[in-house]
Formats: sequence, C-alpha cells, structure tokens
Amino acid sequence: MDHARPSLIAAFFVLSAVAVVGQTVNVGFEQDEAGKPPKGFSFALTGQGKPGVWIVRKDDGGHGNVLVQTDADRTDYRFPVAIYNDVTAKDVDLSVRFKPISGKGDQGAGLVWRYRDQNNYYITRCNALEDNCTIYHVVNGRRQAFRNQSVKVASNMWHTLRVEVTGDHFVVTYDDRKVLDATDQTFKDAGKVGLWTKADSVIAFDDFSIAAR
Repeated sequence: MDHARPSLIAAFFVLSAVAVVGQTVNVGFEQDEAGKPPKGFSFALTGQGKPGVWIVRKDDGGHGNVLVQTDADRTDYRFPVAIYNDVTAKDVDLSVRFKPISGKGDQGAGLVWRYRDQNNYYITRCNALEDNCTIYHVVNGRRQAFRNQSVKVASNMWHTLRVEVTGDHFVVTYDDRKVLDATDQTFKDAGKVGLWTKADSVIAFDDFSIAAR
C-alpha cells in the first residue's frame, strides 16, 4: 500500500493547480505585505535585459494594495511576466485593472494565457504610448502580432483589460468596449495565466480575475 502513496500525492498537486470550470479566482493583493512580491506568483523574463521587479504597494488613489512592476530597464525586447501558480486552464476568462505609471520607450500592460514557459504563450496588451491594443503569440521567444486595434490608453489612469478564451477564439475588451476578435491555433493545450509588461514600463495592476470556462 505504501508504494501507491507517492503517486497519490503527485496527483493531488497536479489537480490542485488545475482550474475548476465555473470557478473564479479573484486576486486583489490585499492580503500581501507591501514592499514584497505577492504570494502565489512566479516571475520570469522573455527576451533580454533585467528581470522584472514585482512588488506590492499601497495605491494613493484608494485601490489599497496593488501589484507594480517597478524596474524600468529600457532594453527594448524585454518582457517581464508574473505567472499565477494555482491555475492551469485551456479556456479562461481573464480580466485585470491596470494603470500605466511611467516609461519613455513603452507603457504596455498585458494578460497572459496558455503559458508553457517564458518563451511560449499568448499575450494581449494595451500600450499608453502607442494608443493601441494587440494580441500576440510568443513562440520560442519570438513575439508575433496577429490582431491590432487603435484605442486611447491614458497614462496615470486606471483601465480594465479582459480576454475571453474559447478554443482558438479570443475576444479582448478594453474599458468595457470590445476591441479585438481573433482566432489562432498556435497553442491548443491548457497553460498558466498571468500579467505582463514591456521594456521600461512601470505598471500597476489590481483586481486580477481568473475564471475557467
């Protein structure tokens, strides 16, 4: 009987990281300690440059605790990611509130899904310096856009970004307006989800919602 115990334990940890359909996880960072990284996340870097520095801070605008990517390394092909550890899903509804704080080269904030590793995943992002929202797939570290839309993204203001993922169909909503509707079959399997920034973008995030579909 003892021989079966390790496999049962391994199965428990695998299942604990798989999202239950219909279950929503809301991450608001209120239980995290200011000045430190949030619990439940892993951090990685796509591209070159310094890794991101993801720290919980008190927001002056009444949001309470928020998560901020604070490192402003200006390396152009630099994409810090914060991956939520406890959800693995194929079809998912993700949303987050974000505020572009600073960045001379970029002020980009994004949502990640079907994340395999730091070089393979989907991303949708909005950029306050370019005033657009875009969907990409990242394959072997190379980022390729497959849908783009011009929108106004104001700096130092809170915005909402949402992506609804069903099979190969992705719908992106920005500030309650549908801005992107696209299909792609690069990644078909379940993966992790998370948050993303680019280059010297200093971005605050709050109210990260994850719902398996």
